Amino acid sequence: MADNASNPRQALPALGKLPIPELDDTVARFAAAVQPLFSPAEFEACMAKLHAFAASEGPVLQARLRDRASKHENWLEEWWNEYAYFLNRSSVCFNVNYFFGFRSTITPLPQTTLAATLIDSALRFRDVLESGRLEPDNIRGKPMCMHQYQYMFATCRHPGQNRDWTEV
Repeated sequence: MADNASNPRQALPALGKLPIPELDDTVARFAAAVQPLFSPAEFEACMAKLHAFAASEGPVLQARLRDRASKHENWLEEWWNEYAYFLNRSSVCFNVNYFFGFRSTITPLPQTTLAATLIDSALRFRDVLESGRLEPDNIRGKPMCMHQYQYMFATCRHPGQNRDWTEV
């Protein structure tokens, strides 16, 4: 059983650092993602700008990213938290946490039964998490970072005028 749930960072050394995508891979993925959005002429103009970027500012920014990665355990986490959560004024549940949702039940449940079931399930999961019995997440046998699980319970997101903040 995993004991990294009560201390989610404990499993991080085994995972290694978050890799930095190569600039060429990023350029290719961007091109593939935007091609359906443009006419052929617009796409050609976009590609010209993209290749100019990849030949000028791209390597400089890539070097800065590598430098950041050498100084941080996870080069992306701070930026993700800042821009996806704390500065994002949209509803986090539906615009950031894309796994949020409920499955339909075969037989509709009364609201009170559904609420009780959700509360019971959440508390059972919390018990497994806090006791250290939560098995590590994995995709196709590859372990995933579970660091964010520490914010799942007993955490409050406080709204700020320009930026939110959390307290555990």
